Amino acid sequence: MVSRFLDPNLIQSLNHLTLSARRVVEGSTTGQHRSPLKGSSIEFRQHRFYTPGDDPRRLDWRVLARTDRPYIKEYDEETNLRATLLLDASGSMAFRGNHSPSTKFDYAAKLTASLSYLMLNQTESVGLALVRQSLESYVEPHAGTPQLARLVDVLERAVPHGPSALPDSLHTLATRLGRRSLVVICSDFFLPIPSLKQSLAHLAHDGHELICLQILDPDELTFPFKTWTRFRGLESESSRVAEPALVRRTYLKNFRAHAASLKQTARALNIEFHRFTTDHPLLDTITHFLRHRAS
Repeated sequence: MVSRFLDPNLIQSLNHLTLSARRVVEGSTTGQHRSPLKGSSIEFRQHRFYTPGDDPRRLDWRVLARTDRPYIKEYDEETNLRATLLLDASGSMAFRGNHSPSTKFDYAAKLTASLSYLMLNQTESVGLALVRQSLESYVEPHAGTPQLARLVDVLERAVPHGPSALPDSLHTLATRLGRRSLVVICSDFFLPIPSLKQSLAHLAHDGHELICLQILDPDELTFPFKTWTRFRGLESESSRVAEPALVRRTYLKNFRAHAASLKQTARALNIEFHRFTTDHPLLDTITHFLRHRAS
């Protein structure tokens, strides 16, 4: 599958991370989500070409003897867990600094597509939802190769705009998930901490494992503007011309306080939290994330 979010070169690199991908979906969830079903209660779905890291016990030896090519048997109820990825598609995610290769949304969408590819390749069930003023374009978690096409199609059609209602959307998701799942949230998390904490606590209380991936532009960390600049709200129509030197100190003070509160919230709720910036190569970001999950 070729798209701006999952190009062939990236797929080729991701294939070398297949073995580590299972640690993304297992981690602390091992033993909580593995299906106990056996025999006739698990229906055969398809064959998949063997990739490094697959359990050799799942090889179809008859097909191997007949074709001299290794294939794995996949079953409908075999997935270890259901994973749902939430992608923030609000207006603030459309920001792109002067020296950034992409917007925050494009970077987060590529990260979302990559994690989906890795988990689906490990026969997990993966779903996706976009978040703007509500939970939009919700795709129920499913396993199998066709699911990747569905998820990428949603990403291809998405255009970041408008205000974010991530806290309300997380409450809505909690009512839809059912059994315990892995929930990965990709956002800049420029939201009021109290309402965000309440919605994250809802999911954590229901037993879901949460991972928050904060995507920021480097300019948002340093506020590098030096001349009179018009600042426009990406989630509203208001704008203001200002002398950066007059607002830099206040902005950085508020930004650091918000970042500290966000990390404190993650620690309090036992949520895994990572911050990534759009100037880092995506493959490096994914590799760092997988290594952390495996440690």
